[in-house]
Amino acid sequence: MRLSTRFALGVAVLMPLLVGLAGLLFVRLSVDDLHTARDERLTQRLQAFTPLALNYTQRPVRLRPAEGDPSEGLYVDPVRGQPLVIGAVPPKLPAPATAPATAGTWRYVSTDLGRRGRLWIFEEQGPLDAQISDLYDQLLIATLIALAVGAAAGLTLGRFTLRPLTRLTKDVKAGNGRLTRKTRAREIDELAGLVNRLLDRRDEAVHRTAEALETARAFAATAAHELRTPLTSMGGNIALLGYPTLPPEDRVEVIRDLAMEQARLERLITMLRQLARGELMEPDSLKDVDLAGVSEVAVQEATRRHRHARFVAHLPDAAMVRGWPEGLRMIVDNLLENAAVHGVGPHGTVRVELTVRVEGTVALLRVADDGPGMPRELHQEAFNRFSRRAGSPGTGLGLTLIHQQVVLHGGTVEIEPSSGRGLSVLVQMPIAWRPDGPSDGLSWLSLHQKI
Repeated sequence: MRLSTRFALGVAVLMPLLVGLAGLLFVRLSVDDLHTARDERLTQRLQAFTPLALNYTQRPVRLRPAEGDPSEGLYVDPVRGQPLVIGAVPPKLPAPATAPATAGTWRYVSTDLGRRGRLWIFEEQGPLDAQISDLYDQLLIATLIALAVGAAAGLTLGRFTLRPLTRLTKDVKAGNGRLTRKTRAREIDELAGLVNRLLDRRDEAVHRTAEALETARAFAATAAHELRTPLTSMGGNIALLGYPTLPPEDRVEVIRDLAMEQARLERLITMLRQLARGELMEPDSLKDVDLAGVSEVAVQEATRRHRHARFVAHLPDAAMVRGWPEGLRMIVDNLLENAAVHGVGPHGTVRVELTVRVEGTVALLRVADDGPGMPRELHQEAFNRFSRRAGSPGTGLGLTLIHQQVVLHGGTVEIEPSSGRGLSVLVQMPIAWRPDGPSDGLSWLSLHQKI
């Protein structure tokens, strides 16, 4: 059943019910007033006819029966002489009553005339009962009219009141995506706003699910492609170890190659896992992080991992940024790792310099080394996934991971031009950034296209 029909039925039932109850109360009060008025009329007539009755009892004469109103009358019963009857009276006199009383279909009142007799005043109840019956008939007619008017008014008002809901239904059927909130009905606008927010959360959940599926698919495809080469190499080395005539020095070399390939596989899997985790970063995971503190801890750990390298840090007392703590740590760790691995100077030494400072609303992070550097034409390509020079021990995902996390934090990363040796990577991030949603709609698989 439509809501407008229910509204119409409700009004159609409620209106006659109210009219009927109010009418019953009115009729009841009216009936009481009519009964009271009749009794007062009887009493007034009794008082008015008492002198006439006294005169009649003092001078009795023979009278013909008088005719009057067929619904009322009086009866004088003298001690001597003929009774006086005017109008209609019952065939048998009721018991005397000085207050209005009822006898059958008659209402009457009487008074004692002393030793001369008694006076009765009568009124038949039929006319008053008919008048009361007419009132109830009129109430019934008014109730039926209220029923019809209520049904029509309920249907009209229901359609008018539910017009905003009808408009919302049309919006949904038309596939507009969102509900109209300018209906000038606050409750309907609040409902539309609630539904729109639910739809936004649903779209966000669908978007995140699609991102997760795409990330999982890309992770599997990319991992399979990149793992094929080292696995093939490891398979060949394992086959070589099966030759009984393999010289001991060659066996040692094969085992060393196997260890290197295994380490490369481990690093590759770790980097892919970190990329997948960063892809699904949630806005709720953002918090205020001290970039200087994160960098200091990262430098200390890099110093322990790379004993051959010298790390120099220029850090302020604090550099607070809004971000994902693990993502910021990934940025610093990978910058230091790249510099320690690829920044070998001309004398075989590694010197890595890290600088953090805050300029206005931007936090700057710079990591520089004195290694061989990189040709300017390769600066853009270096951020593509699996981009590495021949013979590089890296995975080709370090700068891709850095760029992913920087973009997810609303910042930029670039390789600074250099006229001499060394490589300097500059990261700029806003200190009070607020994302629009998970990963801001970016995918690490297409980050190289965003550079």
